[in-house]
Amino acid sequence: MFRCLTTTVTVPEIADLRPARQAKNITLTAVANHFGVWPAVISCIERGTRRDDNLANAYREWLTAA
Repeated sequence: MFRCLTTTVTVPEIADLRPARQAKNITLTAVANHFGVWPAVISCIERGTRRDDNLANAYREWLTAA
C-alpha cells in the first residue's frame, strides 16, 4: 500500500485534443459518434474533468489520422 501511495504516476497531457479537433473543424458529435460515446464524455476528456487514458489516446491517434 505504501508503494502505491508514494509512487509517482504520470498523467498523459490532454491539452492538445481540443485545439487539434477544432483546427480540423471536427465537431464533438462527430468524435462521439466515432467512439460510440456521448458528446459530453468527449468534452469532459478535453476539459480534463474526466480521465480515460485509453479513450484519450485513441482519440489522439484518430485526430492525427484525420
